[in-house]
Amino acid sequence: MSDNFLDKLNEEQAAAEALRKAERIKAIRASLHRDEEPQESAPAQAKPAEAAPPAEEESFAEKFRRVRESKLAAQNRAAETAAEDRIPEAVAAPSVEAPAPAAVEAPAQEEVPVKEAPAAEAPPSHAAEPPRTTLSPMRKPREAWANTPHTEPRMHTDQKKKKKKKKKPKTLGQKLRGLFPEKGDKPLEIVRKFVFLGSLVAIVVCGYMVGDYYLDLWRNRMEYSNIDDIYRTYTPIITSVEDDKPADDKYYDLLPGAKKLLDINSEVIGYMTIPTIDGDPIVALPVVQAKDNSKYLNINFKGENSRAGALFLDYRNVFDYVEDHRLVEKSSDNLIVYGHNMADESMFGTLKYYRRNENYYENHPIIEFNSNYEQYTYKIFSFFLLDAEDDSDTEYDCWNTLNFDDEDEFYDFVDEAKRRTLRTNDVDVKYGDQILTISTCNTDVIGNDRGRLILMARRVRVGEDLYAGTKNSKANDNIKWPNVYYESHPNEKYDPSKFVSYKQSGNDNSKANIEE
Repeated sequence: MSDNFLDKLNEEQAAAEALRKAERIKAIRASLHRDEEPQESAPAQAKPAEAAPPAEEESFAEKFRRVRESKLAAQNRAAETAAEDRIPEAVAAPSVEAPAPAAVEAPAQEEVPVKEAPAAEAPPSHAAEPPRTTLSPMRKPREAWANTPHTEPRMHTDQKKKKKKKKKPKTLGQKLRGLFPEKGDKPLEIVRKFVFLGSLVAIVVCGYMVGDYYLDLWRNRMEYSNIDDIYRTYTPIITSVEDDKPADDKYYDLLPGAKKLLDINSEVIGYMTIPTIDGDPIVALPVVQAKDNSKYLNINFKGENSRAGALFLDYRNVFDYVEDHRLVEKSSDNLIVYGHNMADESMFGTLKYYRRNENYYENHPIIEFNSNYEQYTYKIFSFFLLDAEDDSDTEYDCWNTLNFDDEDEFYDFVDEAKRRTLRTNDVDVKYGDQILTISTCNTDVIGNDRGRLILMARRVRVGEDLYAGTKNSKANDNIKWPNVYYESHPNEKYDPSKFVSYKQSGNDNSKANIEE
């Protein structure tokens, strides 16, 4: 027991002793006061004051025990409040009821008058009074206990139990399980989770498809880049056409680059390049030919599955068909090459800029299309948009005309291309010129899968400047569009009176001799 506790206990004992002395003095004074008052006849009664001392002694022992328990509880701060609430009981003297006075009979020979003890005299009254009016130096009001400094904050046991525990962080597995509907979830919460999961699946699937699409295009581009390196190593780019022997006397031998490509794919028939005047070519790809026009839509040059496919010549065309170094069959009058318009601008993906960029044509006016035996150059004279499903009076299925029976049929064909060209130029076209037609998809105007972008070129003649007539092109202000275009542009019309035929604009009507 600490010194502080002993000091307080000594003070408590001294106060109790003073209390006993005060009670005795009051009892004596009360007795003297009764002697001075007139005595009345009453049964003898026991003095209640004599019963007070035992009560006081008992009160002190109880008080000592309770104070000790209070101090021990104070050391354990968890029970401090409970101990504080018991202090009034510890310092209060228990109320001891005085025994009822018994009637005492006087001897027969003498009657002694006995005064009746006054009810509720001081001693029993003092014994029953609460200690808060009589004293206890050990008792402190609640405010004093609240202000008493302690070594640690006051806190009830119940408050400690109610103190919230910190939640443990959820593991990754718990977080993932929380994304799915669980038992006890409200209907709206379940719907929200299903919507979230559906959106997540859609994002993942779309992301995979887009990523796989561009990854496939990247691989395809790398493959064709390697093929171009092989071809260019052995076959130089043509800068001019200086000589061309007659087909009957000409000895045909495989170009060095073609031999390398034939080792990779036996269906290769040529190589196409669209050069830039002052830069890298926008197209540099091998061209194959199958027994139909569908094989190479989703197969690349090496025969591997690919969304980009390969450039392929129409299966009906003939292009330098040679046996034993001699030309067996004359090439078609109109060679038609197909290719995809890819989003990464591979294959024929860059051709859309002929329409979108007004300077694109002048920077890319020629096409090199070599067979396995010869190198040829073509000069673009028209590029336009078509509706592949057009069956009206604006129909122009240029991919279905492979040869021309006569001069009129030839000029009808090339004049229709001139009417539709997006930009006019000074390139002349004459009967006898071999035509090269390039076809790819385009949705700029026609939309859906019906739109086609067509580039039409004629072979460069012997001794002709490659770029003659390609300069100073200008936008065509009188374009003949497919009917599907006029449905959305009702105020526009084609004026046939403004058109000038290639036959009328030529210096003469003689057939162009590209073999002499």
